[in-house]
Amino acid sequence: MTRPSFYLVMGIVCLAVLASAEGASAKTDSLFQSLSVPTVEFSTFRGQSPALNFEQATCTPSSFFVSTSTNVPSEPRLPGNLCERTGRYVFHRIWSDYCNFYCVDTALNFGVALGGGAVLANTALDRHFSGWYQENIRSSGTDDFAKSCKFFGEGMIWAPVFVATAVSYRLYEQSGWNTRNERCPFGEYAARTARGYLVGSPMLWLYQNLLGSERPSANEKGSYWRPFHEDHAVSGHAFVGAMPFITAAQMVENPWLKGVFYVCSVLPAWSRVNDDAHYLSQTILGWYLAYLSVRAVSQTEETRLPKGLTIFPITEGRYIGLGLLYRR
Repeated sequence: MTRPSFYLVMGIVCLAVLASAEGASAKTDSLFQSLSVPTVEFSTFRGQSPALNFEQATCTPSSFFVSTSTNVPSEPRLPGNLCERTGRYVFHRIWSDYCNFYCVDTALNFGVALGGGAVLANTALDRHFSGWYQENIRSSGTDDFAKSCKFFGEGMIWAPVFVATAVSYRLYEQSGWNTRNERCPFGEYAARTARGYLVGSPMLWLYQNLLGSERPSANEKGSYWRPFHEDHAVSGHAFVGAMPFITAAQMVENPWLKGVFYVCSVLPAWSRVNDDAHYLSQTILGWYLAYLSVRAVSQTEETRLPKGLTIFPITEGRYIGLGLLYRR
């Protein structure tokens, strides 16, 4: 992919995320702009849908926030210097991500994927699909498009970019420079993508080596699982390339835009099948591992809402009422 094409694609992705967030904020702003909700912060860019996030530590009985895509209240600043505050914040979030990911639910979900992958990899299905695709589908046109899609799976490029952006954003958010106490939607997006990489990478490395299958170019039974023989059993490009798009899909609300991002998340995995660099089962496992990683990060953001029925006061002028919020 040429540099102008790269900037164009990334610009489109960023604008789509920000536009979706702004649209969601416009809907909620019209409903809540005149309400005073004690101890409640309304956010539209933390999970898969708008959420009421209770921040008891920083709110007073008469305080309220109504967020927009350009004026979303940032996290309450913790005590200590800048590095200490940022370190505690990041550690808390990543620890919660790991707890959500390395649990029975994730093990069961990935176990089902492993079962399906085992059928494809340890029979002739992977080999037959690869041969059919190379003979009937692959062309110079698909090669050119796959080259561009493969770029998004380059872990040595994207992981440092997102981690550096996330750290810089968190330092700014917790610093005195953030005088308006705002958070940036793109900064949140970069932070959640980086956390997805940190959460899923150990599992990626483990199963790449544990299953031990080879690339299609190795031999006729290269897809067969042979523990610790090779490290190509789970596609790293599929994992890395899917992460930013799945994260964007889970942060926006527009169903059409969600669909576009999910389709884009599959393209880096497809490029590896097109280039005959991975079998179908290997790309599926890489993509699904990225999905589970992003889901764990989204669960961390959603746990800030109390489960069950929550009753909170709402005041407007001389009128006082009660609001009901139910979270499953």
